[in-house]
Amino acid sequence: MTEEHHWWVVPLAILVCWVSSHTALRLVRHVFRSQGFETWAWLFAAGFSAGAGMWSTHFIGMLGYDPGLATGYDLTLTVVSLLVGILGSMVALALSRWSAAPAVAVAAAVILGISMTGMHLAGMASLQVAATPVMNWPLLATALLIGWSLTAIAFVIFARDTLRYATTVAATLLTISVAGVHFAAMGAAELIPNMAAPEIAPSLPRFALASGIAATMLTIVGFAGLALFVDRMRRANQALRTSEAAYRLLAENTKDVIIWSDLDTIRRYVSPASVAVLGYPPEDIIGTRPIDFVHPEDVAQHRHVLSDLVEGRIEGAITTQRYRRQDGSWVWIEACLKVTRLPGSSKPIGYVSSLRDVTDRKAAETALRSSEERLAFALDSGSDGLWDWDLPTGKVWLSDRWQSMLGYEPGEIEGHIEACEQLTHPVDVVTVRRLLLDHIGGRTPIFECELRMRKKDGGHTWILSRGKVVTRDATGRPLRMVGTHIDIAERKHAEHQLEHLATHDVLTGLPNRALFRDRLGREMDNAQRRGHIFAVLACDLDRFKAVNDSLGHPAGDSLLRAVAERLTSVIHEGDTVARLGGDEFAIVLREPDLLQTATTTAQQVIEALQSPFDLGGRSVSVGVSIGIAVGPQDGGDPDQLFKNADIALYRAKAAGRNTFRFYEPGMDAAIAARNVLELDLREAVRLGQFELYYQPIIELATDTTSGFEALMRWRHPVKGLVSPADFIPLAEETGLIVPLGSWALREACREAAAWPGDLRVAVNVSAAQFTTPGLEHCVVSALAASGLRPDRLELEITESVLIGDADSVTACLHRLRALGIRIALDDFGTGYSSLNYLRRFPFDKIKIDRSFVSEIADADTAAIVRAIVGLGGRMGASITAEGVENDVQLSCIRREGCTEAQGYLLSRPLPALEAFEFASNRKQSAAA
Repeated sequence: MTEEHHWWVVPLAILVCWVSSHTALRLVRHVFRSQGFETWAWLFAAGFSAGAGMWSTHFIGMLGYDPGLATGYDLTLTVVSLLVGILGSMVALALSRWSAAPAVAVAAAVILGISMTGMHLAGMASLQVAATPVMNWPLLATALLIGWSLTAIAFVIFARDTLRYATTVAATLLTISVAGVHFAAMGAAELIPNMAAPEIAPSLPRFALASGIAATMLTIVGFAGLALFVDRMRRANQALRTSEAAYRLLAENTKDVIIWSDLDTIRRYVSPASVAVLGYPPEDIIGTRPIDFVHPEDVAQHRHVLSDLVEGRIEGAITTQRYRRQDGSWVWIEACLKVTRLPGSSKPIGYVSSLRDVTDRKAAETALRSSEERLAFALDSGSDGLWDWDLPTGKVWLSDRWQSMLGYEPGEIEGHIEACEQLTHPVDVVTVRRLLLDHIGGRTPIFECELRMRKKDGGHTWILSRGKVVTRDATGRPLRMVGTHIDIAERKHAEHQLEHLATHDVLTGLPNRALFRDRLGREMDNAQRRGHIFAVLACDLDRFKAVNDSLGHPAGDSLLRAVAERLTSVIHEGDTVARLGGDEFAIVLREPDLLQTATTTAQQVIEALQSPFDLGGRSVSVGVSIGIAVGPQDGGDPDQLFKNADIALYRAKAAGRNTFRFYEPGMDAAIAARNVLELDLREAVRLGQFELYYQPIIELATDTTSGFEALMRWRHPVKGLVSPADFIPLAEETGLIVPLGSWALREACREAAAWPGDLRVAVNVSAAQFTTPGLEHCVVSALAASGLRPDRLELEITESVLIGDADSVTACLHRLRALGIRIALDDFGTGYSSLNYLRRFPFDKIKIDRSFVSEIADADTAAIVRAIVGLGGRMGASITAEGVENDVQLSCIRREGCTEAQGYLLSRPLPALEAFEFASNRKQSAAA
């Protein structure tokens, strides 16, 4: 029998051995980079690759050896050889990765050599052949020693993974070691045929072994691919971590704030520089949006940029805006924004912001810009024009600006002193010459003069001319003079305006108190010197406060301007009308036939202001009260004269307003009494010296009491009961009517709540209460505190309430009526627009003024009352006649159809207790 070696399997075995060794070494690098089960998985994969590779190398070589006899392989020993190789490789590789010490490398080499030897011997033992093996032990020992040495060297090199290509070199050495040991060991074994041995039936055919080797090789290749993939992933992750670490190092050490935000602008990362720049630690900013910190004036622009960025319209932007610091201050921040995307993808995932504090830079830029603007303004649009005068020849050089400020093009004006003098205003020529001669003669250090010069369009403008002689000859004669022209027209205009404002009212343009006092003083001097007389009219508007409070100050200002125009249209040339402040005006009349002129002018003023004023579509009416003093007989000096006119004004107001009164001796006492009464009234309000009386209102159909009108009485501690005619107008004038009206409303509701049945109580509400906020609250509070049903309260108003802001008052009345409160129109027929008010608001009651009732016997008056009754009937309103004082009047109002009556014929005003008794007795009499 002849044995045969198939040497072509040698390269295949060596390739398998190198691939398995290299794969095992690459896999073992991951063993101590992992934890738990993953460690054992990597260790098994590495051991399997190395052990299975050695096993495959051995059996590939065995398959390439043909002894010329039938051969087979024992399955058990074949598997044992594989397990020995795998387990030994796992231990050796784990040990080599555990430490880089040479001793450990030698120990790993010994373990792997023992494993390799055991695997080889088991493999050889698994060979089933009819022959006796003879071993060359010295050759085998030499091969093993060399193999173990190479293995130790390979492990030392592998442990020093900082060396370049350490894994490849180590894998090559292991391949030489394993393949060399294997082929040397096969060469050391010789098979001697034994023909006496029985024929052996192989338990593992050569084809099955080849298939097992192929499967093992595929597994090793799979592990190799896995190692390559994992290694690349780890390198990529390591590079990413290195990049992130570098980025974080950069972000956390730069003075700029680095922020990463997602596409909804929420900040996910903030660098520590936020503390220095914004005062906030990073954790306070993470989770916020940039708009939360941007100045309100910069929000719109910054929001627009962010919208463009996150929606992909732009890739990046640089913006500058103000950010709020933690201490509340604002800093200028320059933000550099850039979209971020996933690696290898075009899809944006957020954006990075770099915030830099540029507050100092902005301040410097602002200062520089301001400086440049000032310089440009001074050079480009300044009002200086230059001139250079050659005195001996009279020639003058004029700059372009000098000529353009007069409206001329450069070169249009002849360059000679005579041309300049011809442009000077004739009135100013003498002054200019005198000031020039003073300077040329050395009497003044410089020439400076304000003068008017004619412009090209024929008008004149004010010029400030300044100059100085700069050259003189040896004798001191001036040769050259240079200077500037400055346009001071605006300054002059402003000075005139200031002079005007100092003496005139800004709102109306009329003379103010200072100019009025000056003109009054001059008229007093003229009157005393020439012996003639003059008059002063002190004017005060009626109901102006109601208009101003209800329609607002702009409407009040418009009204004052309109009043000023009408007053100016009344007076004659030479007379003065002035606004002293608020709604106070004054007029100075210079006519010689003064008394008649003063009377006529006062009547004209009243008539002029009596017509309604149109204020932006709203029609309002005011009146005027006038006090007249004649000088110098009513006062020897301007102050005394005007004081007496003011006293006469008070008398006109007391007489019912919208009238005039001349000053008379003795008025001082009346004014003093009025002032004393005002002081007493204020004290009475403080001490609560008021009480309510109730005048019955009789229902004519049943002759029973339907309710009472609450009337205020003042019980003075010295004077006793003070007439309402004396203190009510004073209370309205001083504003005390508001607290008095509130008290009357609460008191009337409280006392009426104790009355039985459906008796109503009527309370008068003044215009001042409507113009003061809180009327509705006062009414509701009075009802709630007393428990009085709203339908038992009746509010009486006069048309003066509606004169101001009728729309606002009407809306208030509608709200009160919606609560169930009744609204009555008092003193109907005394105003010019009563019918208009009836159209605008459906009153529950109309009260006919006593002036109609007193003359109801007259047929014309009766017809008017009849018409009012008919109008009220169609509107669903009851009609009450006020001031019924005799039986004839009562009979007439019954005949004309009035539903209720009120007056002294029926009952005088009664205290609360007597009012209750009156209502009870009246009810019993009607029942009888």
